Amino acid sequence: WMVIIDGLNVGRAHGSVGWKSPLVPAAEISASGPLWKKPICGQAILQSVNDVMAKGHDVKVFLPQWVVEAPRPGTPDRRAYGFNDLIALAEKRNSDGSPMLELTPSMASDDHFFLEFATRYEAEGDYPVRVLSNDHFRKEVEQGNISAGWRDEHTIKYKFMHMPRSGLRLSTAPTLPG
Repeated sequence: WMVIIDGLNVGRAHGSVGWKSPLVPAAEISASGPLWKKPICGQAILQSVNDVMAKGHDVKVFLPQWVVEAPRPGTPDRRAYGFNDLIALAEKRNSDGSPMLELTPSMASDDHFFLEFATRYEAEGDYPVRVLSNDHFRKEVEQGNISAGWRDEHTIKYKFMHMPRSGLRLSTAPTLPG
């Protein structure tokens, strides 16, 4: 299988459950508010990649460029904490030689890029595709980019669980074999 990771969704979901950030005070991490204001955890994205690979699947993470780029002078630093882990991920390759990290234009919808990739990849190849995200992709369904049936069949929901000896681990529904 090719598992596409919605990096922004995974990184923000994990950042909102208390990963310690050197850039964002703990009070801000736990504060209620929209998910788009939550910090992005690069280590969580890398942990997700490792957990999916351990199940024997290829993986591709999609992230907007601003998650790893240095900010312009006078603007806040919005990079993911642990973004160096994401830079290291750019060096990793799948079994077909393709990069595991895809950066999307900063002002574009990353969802559009990875959903287009997923539908095209599955149509052209022998691998089934799944998208690791807790997003409901309502806008993409309403716009006709994907059907609700495709979304329901291809989306793998997840949560992070604290395991006493191994730290935080990704837990997926039983839809991801391995």
